[in-house]
Amino acid sequence: MIFLSTIPRSGSTLLTSLLNQRPDVYATPTSNLCDTIGGAIYAWQKNLKTIAQNGTNEELLRVVKGMLENRYDTDKLVFDKTPNWASPIIVKTLSLIQDVKIVTTVRPIAEVIASAAKISKSKDIELFLKTEFFRYIIESYANISECYKLYPEKMLLIEYDNLVSNTQKELDRVSDFVGLDKFIHPSEVPDSAEDDKAWGIKDLHKVRSKVSKINYSAKEILGEKLYNYYQGNEFWNNKPEPKRFITPIIKQHNELMLGNFEKSKKLAYENLLKYPDDTDISFNAGWYKLSEGDVENGYKLLDKGRATSSWGDSFISPKPIWNGEKGTVLLKLERGLGDQIHQVRYAKQIKEAGCTVVVSCSPELVILFNTISEVDVVVCHDSALGVYHDFYLPAMSAPLYLKYKTNDNIDGTSYIPKPKNIEVVKGRIGLRWQGFSGYEHQTQRKFPPKLMFDAVKDQNCISLQRDESTELRPRWVKDICLDTWEDTAEAITSCELVITSCTSVAHLSGAMGVPTWVVIPRVSYYLWTYPGSKTPYYNSMTLYRQIEKDNWESPFKLMNFTKGLENAA
Repeated sequence: MIFLSTIPRSGSTLLTSLLNQRPDVYATPTSNLCDTIGGAIYAWQKNLKTIAQNGTNEELLRVVKGMLENRYDTDKLVFDKTPNWASPIIVKTLSLIQDVKIVTTVRPIAEVIASAAKISKSKDIELFLKTEFFRYIIESYANISECYKLYPEKMLLIEYDNLVSNTQKELDRVSDFVGLDKFIHPSEVPDSAEDDKAWGIKDLHKVRSKVSKINYSAKEILGEKLYNYYQGNEFWNNKPEPKRFITPIIKQHNELMLGNFEKSKKLAYENLLKYPDDTDISFNAGWYKLSEGDVENGYKLLDKGRATSSWGDSFISPKPIWNGEKGTVLLKLERGLGDQIHQVRYAKQIKEAGCTVVVSCSPELVILFNTISEVDVVVCHDSALGVYHDFYLPAMSAPLYLKYKTNDNIDGTSYIPKPKNIEVVKGRIGLRWQGFSGYEHQTQRKFPPKLMFDAVKDQNCISLQRDESTELRPRWVKDICLDTWEDTAEAITSCELVITSCTSVAHLSGAMGVPTWVVIPRVSYYLWTYPGSKTPYYNSMTLYRQIEKDNWESPFKLMNFTKGLENAA
């Protein structure tokens, strides 16, 4: 099987129609196979019967291999199409089963956004930027970019303009890449077999009978400001990055990234006075308000970032947002797994207000959150709107609706119970040295793991690392089963101390009240903006801050393991 990934609106539907001209190829409509495999892996890991019969990862890989080999009843070479294939974690897993080849269509991001807005008939581009379709585009773009950095030899990138202007040449490149004989493609192109009713956008996958590029102005659709903003970042070619006009917000952000915090803060507040309706400027100013302990205004400003997807998710319930009333409250957890582990804390205060609490989260966290006494019901995000509720609360903005004013309103006590019957191993330290690599680079929080290993080389350590970079684990760091979040919770509970980068493990360890040291970059996650080594969000947590840009030695030099383990005891 060949994996066909794509940035939306970059020509993948045209490519599948062209490939289907060949008698020896079947290129699928947007496929459910990747999601089905993900569901099977999740079910395997969560099912108690897997443990009862001593199921192994080798057996799971055989199941996945069987799905890949038997999904399509054809002798043709299958190109299975979905954006999800170009994910570093998925590629790593698939590489254990077969030689992975991914064909990916790409297109400048400004053109992609304009095409998506045009096909969805969005009359207001600002409103389009708040949709799930837009977020899907940005996430697909980032995912494929990161995958290409890690696995360039496994990917063939087909640029949209090249596909429509020199079609045969690009199809010959595909033939060479996958090991097929060249094929002369007819000029008549069959339409896509995809049913666009499923997506709710008419003609989303419509293919014209003759290959040609539709002429329209991306700049006119986006407007000059947005068009210029989305120039560059064409990771598949050597085009130089455009020279950008330094807007007030970029100037402020540049000072922040240089470490000039006071100058950056001054600019952030000046920008806010001049442009109070600019959501991005408000969002940036919110970060600084939190750094001053002004929780009320910090979250008010951060919440404005929802308008441009800088903050929270686009989920909207038909019910009103909760403002302290009695009733059933849907606490909609938002963003990544670590964010959700942090946000579930607010169930306690909703419960104390006399409400029934329904928590909506990612499926991986359902079992973990079911252990929290203040939570009445846990559902997956996909099912949230089908569950009865009187009100809903977007969890990233919960402090705003809980009327927090200062750090004194924040409860730093533990809120996720430790697993029962797990004993703490004297002197044991849990290590987590990296989160998702793409986000680590983006937030400049990735440090050389050797610094952590050198700092703890004389200690009794276990690995809390999974997925990426597990291969960096030294032999003297014990490997632990981390197949599920319940496994991770048990491993953390067995530790006297956890040392981690700014990942979901930090949140889970802090949420369970385990002594936790977090290594954070100079420009930190919003929860760590308040200065000092402590955070009001987790009483058991100590922050070790990077002091100089590109220099990660100082946080590790400050660590005193003897004192840390004594305090843990």
